[in-house]
Amino acid sequence: MIHHLILASEGLDLHVEDGMLVAGSRRIAIESLGSLQCLAVRTRWSQTALERLAGQCPTVLARWDPGIRKWQTLAITPRNRYVNPSAAWKVARLSPQRATQLASSLLYTKVSNQHQLLRSFDPSISDKPQLKDNSFNRILRLEARYARFFWPRYFDAVATDLFARERRRMDHPLNAALNYGYGFLYHAIEWQCLACGLDPAIGIVHKLRRKRPSLACDLIEPLRCTVELTVMRYWDEMREPGRMAGRFAELMESRFAYKGGRFRLRTIIRLMVESFVQALDTAAFQPFRIDARDACL
Repeated sequence: MIHHLILASEGLDLHVEDGMLVAGSRRIAIESLGSLQCLAVRTRWSQTALERLAGQCPTVLARWDPGIRKWQTLAITPRNRYVNPSAAWKVARLSPQRATQLASSLLYTKVSNQHQLLRSFDPSISDKPQLKDNSFNRILRLEARYARFFWPRYFDAVATDLFARERRRMDHPLNAALNYGYGFLYHAIEWQCLACGLDPAIGIVHKLRRKRPSLACDLIEPLRCTVELTVMRYWDEMREPGRMAGRFAELMESRFAYKGGRFRLRTIIRLMVESFVQALDTAAFQPFRIDARDACL
């Protein structure tokens, strides 16, 4: 059984005893952990606990910043014990044509998935915009135009008067929940990139920037819809941090259609990163496309 641990109590001492993570009165086998979310800012970690958790599962430390009214997240990532030099070299040396193809697949799938969410709210919405040109600039413009179409309708689907009163301010609970969910998913993808021997700093859509895992920012695009769907389904629980974190932990165990089967999201993340590595050669990249049945509330 896979466990997803959420730490919300302040002042806990985390250490390892006989392969068990000890957090207060709780003892959990480290090998059974699928993720760890720490919402407490005064937790004491032993060095052994940090090293074991970093190699076992995505470990995310989160803090609500009242100054900017936003969740700040930090991941404890493992050292690159396994490096795939061939894949890292191919990412850095992608031809402009192949890079555009992969970027198109990621961004257009993101648009398609968000449109599928809107169709589940309102079946009368017209078909999604078509991608007519394989040009990176046109793809970015399509994504930007669709964002202006998507977000007002998404907010309106939560509550008709919500968007009118609080026009997409980051301190709104809906934005805060999306912000946290994206951060949690983003760190899970970063962890999987490292597990596959990739350098998360070298992306194809997002430019190289210091201390930013650009590749994780790229690969999260098709999967953002899962966070948006979770917030919609459990909106009433998104105001309480512990329950919000619990829903995103459950998301990792939720099953979605992918590659002809049904897999947990944590498995889909691994399969999609592996598909990206294979696509650096001649294989077709298979980003996650949400099924209409999975997009239902």
